[in-house]
Amino acid sequence: MKKYFALILSVICLYFISKLSLQGSGFFDEPSIITIIAFSIIIIALNASKKLFYFILLPIILIHALYTPIGLSFSSPTYSYIASVFATTFSESKEFLQQIPISRYLTAIVQILLLFVFRYITQQFHIYLHKNKTLVAFGLLTLALSVSPLKLISEGYTETMKVKKELERLNNFQIPSQWGQSTLENTKYDDYVLIIGESARRDYLNAYGYPVNDTPFMNSVNGTVVNGLTSGGTNTIASLRLMLTQPNTQTWEPHYELTLIDLIKSAGIKTYWLSMQGQLGEFDTPISSIASKSDMTYFFKKGSSFDENISDFKLIPKFDEVLQTPTETKRFIVLHLYGSHPLACDRVEDYPLIYEQEKLDKKYRYINCYISSIKKTDELLKQVYETLQKNAEKNHRTFSMIYFSDHGVAHSDTNGEMFLGNNYASKFHHNIPLLKISSDDTEHKTLTSFKSGLNFTNAIANWIGIRNPKVDNSFDLFNGIDDPSDYGLKEKIQKYKHPTDPAIDISKP
Repeated sequence: MKKYFALILSVICLYFISKLSLQGSGFFDEPSIITIIAFSIIIIALNASKKLFYFILLPIILIHALYTPIGLSFSSPTYSYIASVFATTFSESKEFLQQIPISRYLTAIVQILLLFVFRYITQQFHIYLHKNKTLVAFGLLTLALSVSPLKLISEGYTETMKVKKELERLNNFQIPSQWGQSTLENTKYDDYVLIIGESARRDYLNAYGYPVNDTPFMNSVNGTVVNGLTSGGTNTIASLRLMLTQPNTQTWEPHYELTLIDLIKSAGIKTYWLSMQGQLGEFDTPISSIASKSDMTYFFKKGSSFDENISDFKLIPKFDEVLQTPTETKRFIVLHLYGSHPLACDRVEDYPLIYEQEKLDKKYRYINCYISSIKKTDELLKQVYETLQKNAEKNHRTFSMIYFSDHGVAHSDTNGEMFLGNNYASKFHHNIPLLKISSDDTEHKTLTSFKSGLNFTNAIANWIGIRNPKVDNSFDLFNGIDDPSDYGLKEKIQKYKHPTDPAIDISKP
């Protein structure tokens, strides 16, 4: 009788080890019984001997358990997530791990405990499931029918190698530009400034209808607000490697031989890149590699300062220093912000919150930080604009500046608090703000038109007035006309499994 109950208990352990491991991989929201059985057969086979258990099975389960908090909270190991790991600092890792509910760490621990319980029971009561010929035959058939139960390991390895090869290519070889020579036609301004925001989702900006006034500058300045720009991806690397190169619009893959910086340099324009996001050296991200093509780069987070929480406002003095450098040529200056990067509360340590946290329901305190970080970015845009105005008065240089965000964010309930991050792909994840202000603007206007981030490099070239045989001159971010194609974005969004998560209004008690 004891052995019978031990058998039942071992099967229960087997079932839950398999199910939790599969769910934790991020590939299976609700794994099928066939896939669970297939994974169970692998456990049974590798439990056949002590060496197989400790040298193969235990590492497999440990890998799944270690990834489980991430897999349950975010996604399966894709190129963009793995590339982000290569680019993550200690402080960012800490912020990342704080996004994950405690229950998901407990799930990982349970997986490991269940494995040892299973091992103990089968050894203590001499339950040798691997010797059952019927079970083995059924298991082989199940494995043949199943999608790979070890998909986390196989796909994770494949995507990691893909990232590693791309980073090696970017860092160890000088990728030559294929733009050739460009010319300038109808170029209006002396200084062009591109401000790349971070994690700002359009429906959380008052300029786009959010009921809290977190964009007073955007709302009032003479310039053009565009409602309709979509990002190239759902995180920084996935998005900007497409938006800052001329990508293959069919495969959604970047062309590092056709970067925005190389294009602008080919027209004889001096390029600068000032970044609040880091440069890691050996493991540079595709974005910092694109940045490094600029004539002058300055990364605030580098070396000993990499893990510091440095405010975006630190950009302004350095930006002014660049502007005051005497030159007779046109300049293109990129300001890459840290913006509303999770955790947003860390972004506003030097900036007042819109609401007092104590007066808010705990559930919405993070959103208060998030919209306050958006207001901080709005204040920074104002300071950039005022710095350009002062330089125009002093040095008689006209200017035009564009602000957009790299991607949006998604909601998740983390330990009883509503959080905004990249836990999953939201249907609003691609919706990003776009603002243009020029020194000769005389009115404030808003345009509503669909603009694909995959056309961004073409559109920026046309903003500046760059002509090149490889540039499509029909793309204009500010003409109020929809881009002719979204290159399959709607189909991508339809595949996002999570329900619609509109912005949450915290102005109402």
